[in-house]
Amino acid sequence: MESLFRAFHDAGRELFLVGGAVRDLAMGASYQDLDDLDFCTDARPAESLEILRRANFRTYDVGIEFGTVGAVLKGKSSEGYPKDVQVTTYRSKEMYSRGSRHPVVSYGNSVEEDLWRRDFSINSIAMDARGNYVDPYNGRGDIERGILRAVGDPLERLTEDPLRILRIARFMARLGFKTDPGLERAAHVKATFLLDIARQRWLQEMNKLLIGEHAPAALDFLARTRALGVILPELVALVELPRRCPAGPVHEDFWALTCARVKRAGDNKVLSWAALLADVGRPWTRHVDPPIEGIDGPTLAGLSASAYPQEPFPGTSVTFHNHAAMAGLMAKGLGRRFHFDTATLDEVAFVLGSQRAALAYSADWADPDVRRFVQEMSGHHAHVIAFGRILQRDPAEGAGGADLDDLEARIAALAARGALVPEVPTGLGGALMKAFGLKPGPILGELVELLKEEMLDGRVGFGLEAADYIAHLRSVRPDLIAG
Repeated sequence: MESLFRAFHDAGRELFLVGGAVRDLAMGASYQDLDDLDFCTDARPAESLEILRRANFRTYDVGIEFGTVGAVLKGKSSEGYPKDVQVTTYRSKEMYSRGSRHPVVSYGNSVEEDLWRRDFSINSIAMDARGNYVDPYNGRGDIERGILRAVGDPLERLTEDPLRILRIARFMARLGFKTDPGLERAAHVKATFLLDIARQRWLQEMNKLLIGEHAPAALDFLARTRALGVILPELVALVELPRRCPAGPVHEDFWALTCARVKRAGDNKVLSWAALLADVGRPWTRHVDPPIEGIDGPTLAGLSASAYPQEPFPGTSVTFHNHAAMAGLMAKGLGRRFHFDTATLDEVAFVLGSQRAALAYSADWADPDVRRFVQEMSGHHAHVIAFGRILQRDPAEGAGGADLDDLEARIAALAARGALVPEVPTGLGGALMKAFGLKPGPILGELVELLKEEMLDGRVGFGLEAADYIAHLRSVRPDLIAG
C-alpha cells in the first residue's frame, strides 16, 4: 500500500483510503483483514491509469467511464495479499438512473467534497498515507455510538440512490448498529423508490444482509419502513399474522420464527434464503377446523376488517396443509424477480418444498430407505438435511428427535461402499440386446430402470458385471423377459 501512496505522491497527486476499509480499521480491523481497498484522488481517471502503469501496477478495467480504475497490490500472502484496489476520482455528485446499475457522476476537487456525497457518516472517513483520519462528519463518533446516520439530509441521500435503504439494513445486519431516527423516517418515505433500482442490486444487498449476525434486526427495519413490502411482499403477510387472523386458535408468530431461522442459517446462501421463505406459504394455506359457524372465509383469512376484533375460538385447530409446497412455488416467482442464478433458485425452491423430509428419518430405516431418500432429494439431500437441523430448533415445527448426524453417516457409508446411487456397468445396453435378442428401443430403458429399482431396494448388488445383472433379470421377471 505504501508503494501506491508513493506513486501518486511522486506524480503530485493526492490519494486517500476511503469507505469500508477505513470504517473497519476504525473499528479495530487489521490491514491483513481488509479485502477490497477503495481510494479517492484528485487525478482524473486517465491520469490515474497512467500513474499506476508507470509504477508497474497491474491494472484492470472496472469502469473508467465512471471515474474508477482498478489495480492489484502484491505482497506477502501472510499479510492478506494480493488485494484488489479501486482508485476513483473525487466526486461531488452521484445519481443512479431508473433501473440502471451504473451511476451518473460529477467530479469534485477535494476529499471533503468527495466524503460529502457518500451515504453514511461511518463510510465518510478518509485516511492518508501516514494513517491520519479525515473525518468531517464525525463518523468515528457514530461508530462508537453504534449509529447509522446519513451525511447531510437523509432524504437527499436516499433520493440519490434508493438502494441505500437496503444498505442501511445490510450494515445493521453486519454491525449490529441502530439507525438515526431521521434516517429511518427517510427510509420509510423513500421505500417505493427501490422499484427504480435494478433487481440484481437488490439481490446483492439481500445476500449480504441474510448472512449478517444481526439479520433479524435488519429484517424488522425493512418491515417497519415499508421496504419489505416493496421487494418481498410475500413476507409481509407473515408480520403480525396472529393478530390479523385471530378467528380460530392462536398460533405461532411466524415472522419472529422466520427471523430466528435466518440467524441460525449462518453464511450459507441457499439455507439463508430457505430460512427466510420457509413460511411464506402459511397465510395462504391457513385453515381452521372445524369451520366456525357464522364466520366467513375472508374473515378467517384476515382479509376483512371484521377479523381484527375476533377472539380465538375454543375447540378448533389450525392447519397449514401444503404450506411447504406453496413456499417452493412462491420462491420460483420471487427468484425470477431478484434475478437469481438458475442453480441457486432451483436449490432454494427444492429445499423449501422438501423442508421437513429429513425429519422423517428414524434409526429403523433400512439401507433401501436411506437410498430412496437420497434419490427423492435429487442431489439436494445435503441442504435438505442441513435445513432439517435449522427446523429442529424451531418450536413451531414440532420437529422431534430425528438423528440427522446418523442419517449423514449412513449416507456417507453407503457412498464409500459404492452402494448409494445405482449405476449400471458400461455396455449393459449392448449386452441386454444380445442376451434377449432386442433392438434399440424403449424396452432397454425399462430394463435398466428395473435394475436400478432392484439395486435401490437391495435385491441385487452394486458394482456387478453385466452378466450378473442379466441373470438377475431372468430370475426376477421371467414373464417380462419372455414377453
